Amino acid sequence: MEILQLEKNGDNRKIFQQLKILDPDFVFQKENSSTTLFYINEDEKILGYAIVELAEKAYLKRIFVNRKLRNNGFGSILLKYIINWLINNNFDSLVVENHKQMNNFLEKQRFVKNKDGFYELGNFREERKQNKRMIFVSKFAIVINIVLALLKIISGNIFRSVSLISDGLNSLSDLITNILVIIGLKVGENPEDEEHPFGHGKIESVFSVIIGTFIMITAFDIIKENIMGLFQMKGEAISSPIPVIITVIVIVIKIFQLLFMKNKTKDYRGALINSLLEDYKADIVISISVLMGILLSRINPVFDVFVGVSVAIYIMYSGYNLIKDNALILLDSQDEELLENVRKDLSEFEEIENAHDFRMTTSGKNIYLFIDVRMNKSLTIDEAHEITNKISKFIKHKYKNIKRVLIHAEPVYDNDLIRCVFK
Repeated sequence: MEILQLEKNGDNRKIFQQLKILDPDFVFQKENSSTTLFYINEDEKILGYAIVELAEKAYLKRIFVNRKLRNNGFGSILLKYIINWLINNNFDSLVVENHKQMNNFLEKQRFVKNKDGFYELGNFREERKQNKRMIFVSKFAIVINIVLALLKIISGNIFRSVSLISDGLNSLSDLITNILVIIGLKVGENPEDEEHPFGHGKIESVFSVIIGTFIMITAFDIIKENIMGLFQMKGEAISSPIPVIITVIVIVIKIFQLLFMKNKTKDYRGALINSLLEDYKADIVISISVLMGILLSRINPVFDVFVGVSVAIYIMYSGYNLIKDNALILLDSQDEELLENVRKDLSEFEEIENAHDFRMTTSGKNIYLFIDVRMNKSLTIDEAHEITNKISKFIKHKYKNIKRVLIHAEPVYDNDLIRCVFK
């Protein structure tokens, strides 16, 4: 199965014939350059289509799926494809004017009613700006880390400072980190599709684990090379003020880099960005420690070696925490505080007798929630669906990172039946 866009200048007579058979009300003005058509194609058969008018905003004029195939996800697949296409073509929003028969469908896709009473899904450009901003910040950080790494390693070798060399190797690992961040963001920004119903956000956690591994390998190499120097009491007193000046400059640059990153990423804090911010904080602590080691080396040269090894141990610990936190995300570790808050919210709905089996999965900044609830067994399917739909909308509006809520409704069991079963 594939989704195709109609070629305006091609011979589309066969396609139009199929669409007319599929939907007798099908109308498409081929000459209208602002209107485009998308259709689901499988083995040369058209299963559904959508017509979108492209103006300052994009307008979904009609979406239609073969009646025999409805309620099988084809409409969602087609709509998500159109949203992805609009995002990639720099449209800011999609508006649905004629929505009377598809309110629930649109609300599940996070459409909201605008002031004109139409359903709208927007801020596409803002999301793209955020990702571009993240990539720009990462590229900026790459340049800074190249300069810092060269400055620290060259100075460390000239003035025989083990701690300064260790800090320089840490900057090299940061350089690899920033490259991985760019790759992770570019992959992770791809939205949901048929093969990835939860989007591509988990790639952020995958790359964060890789970043943590690089950090630990770098730290291990530093420890391996310098531990003997510590035991053998090797080291040279650093009398020149230049290493001190360089280290102070490095600390100022790192503080500026942290503040710059915090300001540029305040609207988006996914796993990768949080990992990067923690790494920058650790870098500042490391550089301050290096400064202390250089100053103390004037009293005893071994202090510089000791600080270098201590910095490496701290780096290794940071890498371990990074791997642990993101491995838990990949293993779908549960946020007990969030789940407990949602549980309390559900207790406020009088239609819910009991809520249990709360589960979640995280993909990037998005959370997908799964809940089992028990309701009065006399409710009709329509009534139960309306209740779960109301709860889902409430939770998604209260918790902005929760993208989807899947609620499984169960009937309240009769107490006598339960006693009978467990006798």
